[in-house]
Amino acid sequence: MNMSPQRISGLLTVSLVATLFVTPAFAQSGASNPLRQARGTSTAAPTTPTASPAKAVRPASHSSPVTPLRPTGFEADRRQVASPRLASNQRSLITPRQEPVIQERVSQPQYTETQILGDELIQGDVIYEGDIIYEGTSKGSDCCGGGGCFQCCLPCPQICFDNFEVFAGVQGFTGPVNRGQTGSFGFHEGFNWGAPVPCFGQLGAQLGLQTTQSNLSGAEFTDETRHQLFATGGLFRRVDWGLQGGIVYDYMSDDWYANTKLAQLRGEMSWVFPCLHELGFWFASSVRSQTAQSTFSNGTPALTEDFESTNLYAFFYRHHFEALEGAQARLYAGWTGDSDGLIGADLHLPLSCDWALEGGFTYLIPEQATGAVGRGHAEESWNIGMSLVWYPGARSAYGNDYYRPLFNVAGNGSFLVGRR
Repeated sequence: MNMSPQRISGLLTVSLVATLFVTPAFAQSGASNPLRQARGTSTAAPTTPTASPAKAVRPASHSSPVTPLRPTGFEADRRQVASPRLASNQRSLITPRQEPVIQERVSQPQYTETQILGDELIQGDVIYEGDIIYEGTSKGSDCCGGGGCFQCCLPCPQICFDNFEVFAGVQGFTGPVNRGQTGSFGFHEGFNWGAPVPCFGQLGAQLGLQTTQSNLSGAEFTDETRHQLFATGGLFRRVDWGLQGGIVYDYMSDDWYANTKLAQLRGEMSWVFPCLHELGFWFASSVRSQTAQSTFSNGTPALTEDFESTNLYAFFYRHHFEALEGAQARLYAGWTGDSDGLIGADLHLPLSCDWALEGGFTYLIPEQATGAVGRGHAEESWNIGMSLVWYPGARSAYGNDYYRPLFNVAGNGSFLVGRR
């Protein structure tokens, strides 16, 4: 059937008018319906609808209120339970075909935030946190090295601060570079960072830097202040039980009466027992030596000397304290490439979730300690230091995160230098 433009225009006008007037009437009637307001809670008091919604739905040809169909039998009992009895002046707007919905209040379980240290969940464990479900992984694993990175085998596009630590402290040390004279005391500061290696399972990588300022008032043979820079980078693997270890490359720049740049390889291998004990072996081997010009401020002629890091070999025992989560201590003893003795210890003590205290000492016992006058103490090396550590990610101080750096940044306790 052909319709004229005038007829089509008329139909559109009627439809528009109906939409503008009928839709607000139904919206207002639904908002003021006392039964709908009563469904939300059984303790809500019934409310009296305003006059305007009732007028919006009241037919113009009737002067009496609309009487709804009353349910009978079991259905009536259900409706009486679902909503309070209406007052005499309240009008129900439910049509005969509409069925009121009975909603039961179901108590929702309350979940608190759960922090997972490392990958401590076993397969099948589920943790609820808000609307996010973590299953078989640790919170924050998607931040660095999670499924997002491993799926495409690409480096993570962001830096994860969970395993980032900043430290500062004091240290005192001496060695053959001090020429048997005044020891070196000063301050140090730096950072250390660990992260998973994409596409290599539980393998982690670490990178750290440390600077020192010592001999602030000079020494007997030079007026120079001693400045050192240490850098450490490498790979490692942490476990809860079994074989654990890693290897790093250490670099040192020492600016004093002689400017030297040395390097060494440092490695560690241990067996972690499930009863908080750990036995292992660590070493440090020189890979770069240097011949440098030594100049002095006390009138001593300049000398050409060879500088090289000392080869170290030691067995160690590390204990993880159960009473204080995250605390651990290590004792080690061994020898050097020159058949000297070596002993030392270090300690990691959490103070809070994002602060920790670290300290330790190293002592190299010269083979000829009782030899000629001045020979023993000139070859002696020792270091003692203490650091306050801050974890911006507020997560690494406690627990044994699998990607927390396994090695400390090289320092005067692990990078001993000899002079020839």
